[in-house]
Amino acid sequence: MKNPLLRTLYSAIPAKRWLFEPLRRSQIVPKSIYRHLFVNGSMRIKVDEKRHFFIQNNGHYIETLLYWGGIEKGWERESAAVWMALCRQAHHILDVGANTGIYSLLAHSVQAGADICAFEPVPGVLRQLEQNNVLNGNPLRLFPMALGPEDGEATLYDNLDNHYEASLVADPHGKHRPQNEYKVAVRSIDSLLADGTLSGIDLMKVDVEKFEAQVLAGFKALARYKPAVLIEILDDSIGRDIEHMIEGLGYHFFNIDEERGLQPVAHLSKSHSYNFLLAQDRHLLALKSALQR
Repeated sequence: MKNPLLRTLYSAIPAKRWLFEPLRRSQIVPKSIYRHLFVNGSMRIKVDEKRHFFIQNNGHYIETLLYWGGIEKGWERESAAVWMALCRQAHHILDVGANTGIYSLLAHSVQAGADICAFEPVPGVLRQLEQNNVLNGNPLRLFPMALGPEDGEATLYDNLDNHYEASLVADPHGKHRPQNEYKVAVRSIDSLLADGTLSGIDLMKVDVEKFEAQVLAGFKALARYKPAVLIEILDDSIGRDIEHMIEGLGYHFFNIDEERGLQPVAHLSKSHSYNFLLAQDRHLLALKSALQR
């Protein structure tokens, strides 16, 4: 619902949650309609018949899809299924570019004993991540910083009309929209491992708006830990850089098609499904059911 007038009128409708709850439980409303029916407030997100977590929805698209469809029918459903399968065998999980914490909280819902570290440098988004962490009993370790090739500071470019596209790369999507610029703290993964902040890495998600290669450049210890990596690739050159970094480390590449599931690929490159999985042989057993979808 992009029209500002319609959105304002819709926001004024009282008791939407009370009206929508029976429709949500019945699952009779098609996605083409419910993706416009946003609600505000704290809400319970279904993971499966036994698991759930809570998030605060401020009328955003991703949270709205999760409210209506749960994990199985919500945002990035196949990526979420792969993530859950890998979380079940992981004890040290990193969420780099955690946003409001959906992947981090999903990890906690299926592997409550894991050390889950969520990195998010954008102040407005971080506040929502902190709210969601509190709603779930503070199971996550939150880090208000970016990750990069070395410790220091960097300029973050924050899109004024969409904080979720903030990046350490200026105008990463070429939209030429007004941006705030401010400095944020940057740490490398190697540095966090060296000082004991991180004690290991079994699984990581990296979604940092075209800064993914720089994050991995600061993780030389990847050759030691060889975690499974769920990563967004928005540009062919980024894919090539990452392939070069991990060459010879025994990784298998999969594009995650959100309709068809995992698709083995020979190279990392931009596709209509932005998420990719980098997996070792030992990860493939956990992914067996996902690969057979």
